[in-house]
Amino acid sequence: MGARTAGRAHGPQVAAARGRCLGRDVDGTFRGPGRGSLGTAFPGQRAVRGQAAPASLGILVVAGSGLGAFPWRLGFAALERLSVSHRRDAPFLEPVLVFLGAAVLGIISRAPSVTFGDAGEFTACAATLGLAHAPSYPLAALMGRLLAILAPWGNWALRTNLLSALASAGALAVLGSALRRAGAGLAGRLAAVLWLGLAPLWRYESAVTEVFALQGLVLACVLWVLFSFSDRLFAPRPMAALGLLAGLGMANHHTLLLAGPACAWEVLRSWRVKGGRRLDFAQGIGYFLVFCAMGLSAYLFLPLRSRVGPPLDWGHPVDLPRFLWVFLRKDYGSLSLTVEGQSAFSLAAIWAQSVRYLRACWDGLGPSGLSLAALGLAAWPGRSSSRFGLLGWVFFTGPFFLMLGNPPFDSQTSAALERFYLASWLGLAVLICAGVDAVEERLKHSSWALLLVPVAGAWISHGQWWLRRDFAAYDYGRSVLKSLPPGATLFMDGGDDTFYTTAFLAFAERRRTDAALFDRGGLVFKSAYGPDFRRLARPAKQTRRQEVETVMAARGNLFYSTLNGALLPGFVLRPWGLLRRADANATQAAEIDPWDFYPFRWQESLLESQYRDRALVCFYPVMRSAARVAQHRLQDALRELETAWAMGRDVLWLRPHVAHDAQWLGYEASLRQDWLLAREALLLSLQADPRSSEARSSLGVAYERAGRAPEARQCYEEAIRLDPGSDKAYYNLGVLHWSGSRWAEAAEAFTAAARIDPRNAAAARYAVQARRRAGGQ
Repeated sequence: MGARTAGRAHGPQVAAARGRCLGRDVDGTFRGPGRGSLGTAFPGQRAVRGQAAPASLGILVVAGSGLGAFPWRLGFAALERLSVSHRRDAPFLEPVLVFLGAAVLGIISRAPSVTFGDAGEFTACAATLGLAHAPSYPLAALMGRLLAILAPWGNWALRTNLLSALASAGALAVLGSALRRAGAGLAGRLAAVLWLGLAPLWRYESAVTEVFALQGLVLACVLWVLFSFSDRLFAPRPMAALGLLAGLGMANHHTLLLAGPACAWEVLRSWRVKGGRRLDFAQGIGYFLVFCAMGLSAYLFLPLRSRVGPPLDWGHPVDLPRFLWVFLRKDYGSLSLTVEGQSAFSLAAIWAQSVRYLRACWDGLGPSGLSLAALGLAAWPGRSSSRFGLLGWVFFTGPFFLMLGNPPFDSQTSAALERFYLASWLGLAVLICAGVDAVEERLKHSSWALLLVPVAGAWISHGQWWLRRDFAAYDYGRSVLKSLPPGATLFMDGGDDTFYTTAFLAFAERRRTDAALFDRGGLVFKSAYGPDFRRLARPAKQTRRQEVETVMAARGNLFYSTLNGALLPGFVLRPWGLLRRADANATQAAEIDPWDFYPFRWQESLLESQYRDRALVCFYPVMRSAARVAQHRLQDALRELETAWAMGRDVLWLRPHVAHDAQWLGYEASLRQDWLLAREALLLSLQADPRSSEARSSLGVAYERAGRAPEARQCYEEAIRLDPGSDKAYYNLGVLHWSGSRWAEAAEAFTAAARIDPRNAAAARYAVQARRRAGGQ
């Protein structure tokens, strides 16, 4: 009693001195034995009784000393005093401060409205209690609706963006608390929170409406349970908590299952170490299943709400077969991320997906983060089997996820995959914490300088996640709806960004209720093709589409969002701003130019870092190019295509479109004898598709007409190499040799053209004449 009184009377200085005598660390916390399981064996670990300084204070001191505002030792002295004087009976202060700091950052950096991707659909589902694409994500819809009611300020997208900001902040706070319960030091805890919480990908997902911030919160809670009850995980309370989290996590995103093997390993290990009875283990499993069912009961929302007929009703799961179809994601394939499916499985694919994951971690957490994670893994005591649980978490939620789905390596799929890495990065954050603790054992105070690395990285990369001025998706959706005359009908031919932004505006903001909106897949909006459309075979679906759309086009006022101008036989799909209007009269002129009414607000930094932004924004110049072609302004049309190509060279849909349209512009320019324009257009076409034999041969014609025979010959020969069956390339090469009086070469080229296409009488005739002239020589 006297010692405690003396300690309080003398304040932090006496406590610090006693800490040195008793083996206490400089932050006032005790070194203590490990807790076992995932949370044990941090290098230089501390017992959880010692409370550390608030996270925000540590950040301020470190950042201030790094900027020169405080000398290093003065900054650390302030941190030490705050750490030691911090009350032991306030264990929630640190996570609260972490939450508040992360929440403020998330709120001020969040997008002001809807963003690209699934955000529009999720927001519309929260606003209308609708059903999103499979498996419908009921927890996200219900939580979004609840938060929007509790915080009824701003548009619906701003409110659902708030859910991501708060969920992300909660995940970081829970992670820090879990690491504290694992015995990690203050520097390590802050490092884990900062490296994960300031990663550009984490920050971006915290600023938009998606399910991944909420999933991060669920997974962080799972880690908290594993760390807090590591010595008795099979007991009823922790098993009930894990079951409830598993059910709720599954109601948010199915990828939570990937954390299951690591959790099962830790539960089984805890039971074996404690020498538990089989009855205890069976009881724990029972609690897990009961509470998991309680969490999964959120899926009852699907059939109950679907019977009411919400505006968004994916799969209409009103009965058991259709419910299972949605729940198991049969439209995609249960193990596939997209409708395109997965690539062939092989050992080479396993290696490639592993390299893909490591590259993503390198880009997202940086070489310093990965180095600290590797150090943390190496510093983990070799006898601690908890290492396998943590490695299992990282492996199954990261590389194994990629191996299981084996997605292709195109730019679109790679961009869609990024947010799925966040689950495994929670495990890597734990390793980073252990790595910083290991550094602190050797370098003491200097280890705090490591915290400047993620802060500096976040500042440098802020253009990738600071979305306060991101109106690109909102403006795009508004422009689409602005293009429609009163009472118009719009069919959307593919493109989630078009589906979901218009769904947000139509259903969440109640705009353009006079317009009829449909998607040609019959999935997102109510189908115009009948209730049996989804069960039809592909040819029957196409026939049904043409029948229904032809009737609507005959009535007039029918519009399409499509790149395909020949989508509806018998009608010309004339460019109409971002849309196309179905006209029976091919010569009818447009009454207005919708481009005069479109806003253009996007962040250039996001175009560089976000694939979806590039893929949508480059649609603007593509459609402007189509409008200029309709106005016979070929030069302007080519310039718009060049702008689109400069914006999105890696955009999957853009490459074939630019290749086709630029080649067509080259052909039109050649009809006008404008060989300079033709050459520019064909060169652009070949940038988009370097293996096009036809474009290469046409470029040879443009060079030949411009008097550049060597370049023309090179183009023809390259076209033949790309496509040995190209009779046009052989014929053009023969003409070039003929004009140069190289009769033998001309005869050979014409003969090859006639052999490939026996109907080419001119090639056969010229071959005979060239051979005669060659013989005459």
